[in-house]
Amino acid sequence: MATIATSGPIPEEPRPAFGEAERLAAEALASSLHEMGRQAAIQPFWVRPYWWLSQAICAGAGVLGSVIAIRNPLAGLLVAFGALVLSLADETRFAPLRRLTPARASQNVVSRPHSDPPAGGVYLVLTAAIDDRRPARSAAVTRSLILANAVALALVGVCVAIRLAGFGGLLLDIAQLLPTLFLLGMILALLDRGTASPESDASACGAVLDLTGRLDADPPENLAVAVVFAGGGDAHAIGLRHWLRARRRKGMSPRDTAILAVESCREGDPVWWKRDGTVVATGLHPQLRSAAARASGERPELGARAVSGPDATAAGVARGGRWPALAIGAQASGPEGDAEDDSPNDGVAGPVADLGEAIVRELDRELSSRREAADDQSSSS
Repeated sequence: MATIATSGPIPEEPRPAFGEAERLAAEALASSLHEMGRQAAIQPFWVRPYWWLSQAICAGAGVLGSVIAIRNPLAGLLVAFGALVLSLADETRFAPLRRLTPARASQNVVSRPHSDPPAGGVYLVLTAAIDDRRPARSAAVTRSLILANAVALALVGVCVAIRLAGFGGLLLDIAQLLPTLFLLGMILALLDRGTASPESDASACGAVLDLTGRLDADPPENLAVAVVFAGGGDAHAIGLRHWLRARRRKGMSPRDTAILAVESCREGDPVWWKRDGTVVATGLHPQLRSAAARASGERPELGARAVSGPDATAAGVARGGRWPALAIGAQASGPEGDAEDDSPNDGVAGPVADLGEAIVRELDRELSSRREAADDQSSSS
């Protein structure tokens, strides 16, 4: 059941997903939207968010299968193959193994558009996570934990299959040992990822509020702007995923929707993502990418650039559900940039909001051109 809430500013302490701080932040965001003249509904939901625990269980099963294969290759192959299937299936909507993990409560803050989009227009969703993300310990490994886990399980399966075919020897033993040891390391990395303390960062929510205020003051002609502050963002944007599935069931179509997800803006330069995904980085929506490229070219003073990554932004998660989506945020340009200033730069949210507005205006102009072309074609016929 949706409720309307009012509260104070977003708490400055870290806001782990599914906790009291996340709930208080949701109430504060609802209050901020209400003060901007928008309706803001808090929509609670229940989910099973422990993807890292499911993946750790699969990694443990892969180790078990590798050990069993020494005496019984067929049984070991079945265990390793089953672990691989469950690992990949856990990132689908069915998530069979995750159903055995505890359920947690969270909430989305949803603000509907002031009016419906015109004919041929688009329902634009501005979104950011309410909670704070847990930091990655190692950018080389933890940004693609699920892919690394699946690859290691597949390698164990290949080695066991070769053993089942009647081959053996020291080289095969070594070849099988390496991914097995890697899986043991994956268990530790996954558990560390799931239990790390989040770092306080409300910059993305601030950028969305800033951008929403600008678009409300000067509404785009062809876009109806909605706002979704989603809970459980650290759990692969599970709150946004939940909201999109509910809206699809109620008739919202990807053909008439565009999602602009704002990621952390606390330091670095404005960026927009070309490719992203939970397991494998795939291209985000081409029309939105084109609008971002044009906006970056026409506003060189923003210093915006395109990036790609295997980590799951909210846009990558939405794109996995076949929704048109693009992510923007801020990233340091390199190790040199990281070393210049270790303190968060809250001022980056402004330039990211500038980039977001430029992208929205580009998309609005493109939609206007399409409507004019369609009107000219209909009048000529």
